[in-house]
Amino acid sequence: MIPRVVRRRIRPLWIAALASAAWVNRKDLSRWSDFLRRAVSQRQTRPLSELITEARVRAAVSSDPVLRRDPALDDIAVRDGVVTLLTHSPAWPNSADHVKRLRRVKGIAEVNALPVAGN
Repeated sequence: MIPRVVRRRIRPLWIAALASAAWVNRKDLSRWSDFLRRAVSQRQTRPLSELITEARVRAAVSSDPVLRRDPALDDIAVRDGVVTLLTHSPAWPNSADHVKRLRRVKGIAEVNALPVAGN
């Protein structure tokens, strides 16, 4: 068991490490929180399998260092096996390299990038 004095001194370090990790991944955390909010509000209208597929796609985006930190990627939408990457740029450079991992997700037939106006 760790003595209380040591735990008190280490706790601020853990809090700082968690805050730093949250700050570095703030865009990814924001996309996940938006998805969770939307999934709760649409749980009666969308099938559970579609929500699970979207979560798998989001996990693939989170695990890909290029997509996770891409400043052009705003959000992801999944409908009937088609992934739509919502971006705020008219054309994505090397889009084939960006979406290779997303095409390997089970249940995904196609991946598209859609520029969203007003961002």
